[in-house]
Amino acid sequence: MQEKILVGHKLRRFRQSAGLSQTAMAEALDISPSYLNLLEHNQRPLTVALLLKLGNSFDIDMKSFAEDDSPALMTDLAEVFADPLLSGERVSRRELQDLVTAAPSAARGMLSLFQAYRKVRDQLEMNAGDGRGAGGVDNPVERVRDVLQQANNYFPEAETAAEEFRQLVMGGAADSGGLLEALIKHTAGDPGLRVRILPVNVMGTQLRRYDYHRREILLSEALRRPQRIFHLLVQLALIRQSGFITDLTESHGLEDDGARSLFRTTLAGYFAAAVMMPYSSFLEAARDLRYDLDLLGRRFGASFEQVCHRLTSLNAPNARGIPFFFLRVDDAGNISKRLAAGGMQFAKNGGTCPRWDVHKAFRTPDRLLLQAAELPNGQKFFTMARTVPRPWSPAGEDAPEFAVALGCEMHHARDLVYADDLEGTKRRQLDPIGIGCAVCERMDCAQRAHPPVGHEVRFDGNSRRIGLYDLEG
Repeated sequence: MQEKILVGHKLRRFRQSAGLSQTAMAEALDISPSYLNLLEHNQRPLTVALLLKLGNSFDIDMKSFAEDDSPALMTDLAEVFADPLLSGERVSRRELQDLVTAAPSAARGMLSLFQAYRKVRDQLEMNAGDGRGAGGVDNPVERVRDVLQQANNYFPEAETAAEEFRQLVMGGAADSGGLLEALIKHTAGDPGLRVRILPVNVMGTQLRRYDYHRREILLSEALRRPQRIFHLLVQLALIRQSGFITDLTESHGLEDDGARSLFRTTLAGYFAAAVMMPYSSFLEAARDLRYDLDLLGRRFGASFEQVCHRLTSLNAPNARGIPFFFLRVDDAGNISKRLAAGGMQFAKNGGTCPRWDVHKAFRTPDRLLLQAAELPNGQKFFTMARTVPRPWSPAGEDAPEFAVALGCEMHHARDLVYADDLEGTKRRQLDPIGIGCAVCERMDCAQRAHPPVGHEVRFDGNSRRIGLYDLEG
């Protein structure tokens, strides 16, 4: 059974921020103060009926309020105690759970303090010139990932700008078939700005380049049509949509140049996807097609990866899609893109669980792999994984190969066309997976790459089990 959702800390923080006493809030919710006190201390779970009363009595987003953020906090704290600095402190998962449940604010304070320490340590290591700080938690990529996570990968300003731009370019046309030609024609209406598609012997390994002095957007012929549209829209966003991009960058407090430039490019990519796949029509199509990824790509002229990415951004408060998480890995297991959602969290350090089918996708290119999986805490997920087409590369050079995974909590699987196939196989067994070895409590996993935090490793020369580690019970 999945753990009950206990959000007493959210309820308590909201009441205090609203300046209400327990008696006043209890009266508004038509419950006793003593019952409210039990709710705030996670002695009682928040019921649906009470959640509805909260939504009717106060201005809150019921969906986000009801989401249990303790798994994310648990994962982050487990990574803290997996750090070599704290390797001597054997903290069990139960102790971490008790801390998160009883004192979530204290847990977040501990996490903030550790992140500040890591920031200073990474900076000192970089200044020392040994390169060890390149993968620290405060590098630009992690900073931008944190911002996307905090925003739930939804930026209404970008959605509005994209909707207005598409209307300007396409008028009332719903079909995306002529989007590329319409964009080139629209761009030509700007005096001095033009789009050119050049051969690879001119562009080399560059896929897109903006010649500022000649005001030319140069695209490589190596790009497929969806990629040409996307790259052209990204460049147009950086040239013409600097208003909302600058405002969002400033509002999220990114200070260093690396993070700011990456976030600006990320927002330009978000804008491009929103133009290609307009929010309302894309969400409607996704529901009608039961999230058939290939059909969505054909209808909107987008690639498989672009469709998966866009599905993670359908988080408007009054028009939400399924909360998907997204992951992209290479054949060595390195993560190049990730976005947690729907209760799934990813470890910030180290790779993903080798039991995930996304790693098996490289064995069967272009085949969609379906997986029903369960985390150690009982959360159940349904995932879809597939390789994406390799980009063009010069003769004699290997192009990078990636696989992407899109997943959601199991109770959403009934809305996916792919879950019908899984049900048809009579597959009831859930694959046991983890978030990462350092924070995974599965002691009997033969594919474990690291021991879990809080457990000693034993090596017995007289016996050998399958796997690297013999862990204490």
